[in-house]
Amino acid sequence: MKALVYNPRPLRWAVCKALGRFWRGVYWSRVSGLRYCDIPVPELLGDEWVRLRTVLGGICGTDLGLVFQRSHPATVLRSLTSFPVALGHENVAIVDAVGSAVPGWRVGQRVCVEPALSCVVRGIKPLCPPCRQGLFSLCENVAGGEMPAGTMIGANNFTCGSWAPYFIAHHSQLHAVPDEIDDATAVLVDPLACSLHAVLRRVPAPQEHVMVLGGGIIGLGIVACLRALGCRCRITALVRYAFQAEWMRSAGAGLALVIPRGASSAQRYEQVADAVAGRRVAALFGNQTMIGGFDVAYDCVGNGRSLTDCMNFARARGTVVEVGTVQIGIVDSTSLWMSELTVLGAYGRQTEQHHGEGKHTYEMVFDLLTSGKLEVCGWLSRTYPPSAYRRALAELASGGRARIIKAAFVHTE
Repeated sequence: MKALVYNPRPLRWAVCKALGRFWRGVYWSRVSGLRYCDIPVPELLGDEWVRLRTVLGGICGTDLGLVFQRSHPATVLRSLTSFPVALGHENVAIVDAVGSAVPGWRVGQRVCVEPALSCVVRGIKPLCPPCRQGLFSLCENVAGGEMPAGTMIGANNFTCGSWAPYFIAHHSQLHAVPDEIDDATAVLVDPLACSLHAVLRRVPAPQEHVMVLGGGIIGLGIVACLRALGCRCRITALVRYAFQAEWMRSAGAGLALVIPRGASSAQRYEQVADAVAGRRVAALFGNQTMIGGFDVAYDCVGNGRSLTDCMNFARARGTVVEVGTVQIGIVDSTSLWMSELTVLGAYGRQTEQHHGEGKHTYEMVFDLLTSGKLEVCGWLSRTYPPSAYRRALAELASGGRARIIKAAFVHTE
């Protein structure tokens, strides 16, 4: 089968990093580590495994961060990933083959596969403390057991991922897609689950003022999930493009501020300060901070500047929820100390505790979708065959000109 495989080599990585400042297309050129090539169809790893035929494979910001080399080469995530990687963890798929010890699943069922490669998936007993609590995204054995290192499907060299026609998974990772949910909605379940998990890490009170930084699908999902859960808080979204502001308002944001890429730090902070009745404070070399601010700030971008901004935009003893895939970067942590902030991480999906009930994040998303509380019509903006990956990556890197909220690779038999 043909699949999109990423295998960074040190020299190629360095060349791409140097040229990428001037030539964005280097990241999908022959110089890069990304290839559309033939690889074997994956075999089941045991009697409890299934093989899936991909219908749609979502293109996640984490995938793009890897391909566009946004992370520092020393990031610990690299040591938790086994290369070469057949990319893609967001999915809707059809069960294609079933191991002899798989209970309750049959060929032909439509599923979303939760990607975490936790203790159960790896056959490790006893389970680590997070896995015993249902916090499988926080598994302590992602580099343990008899399998190679890998935090999830699409981030290892043995399961393949949803940018390929076929991938494999342990039966415990499968979630049946309700008949009422179409494929274009089902492929959004994983990013929506990440957004919902972030909201559940810190549910705002009705009187609180919330900021969502980032106009991609995770930020949009946080706004939509807040409203789907019945949160009556004030929501201000900070986005880069006007079309993102339109989507944010339609999802339930009371105010959406468009702050373009070329805006100075002073302009950015002045605009936010006006929105929250705060006061901008300037320092040397263009550095800025703010007095006053939001009760809760969700960072859905995930870099040093966005984390710094969220901490500066939060009020004294406010909360920052880090949702984006933040790694090694320069962060001004003055506000963390001086404003006595609470900073929470929100990673992946797990067994959520909400209203005294434990339920997987995917199942909560299914419930919100089928009840009509969560509306996502039109969020899947573009689909591409994997062979058109260069066009897909170029449009996703086009600076908002393609007006894409979410894109996916579509696989046909």
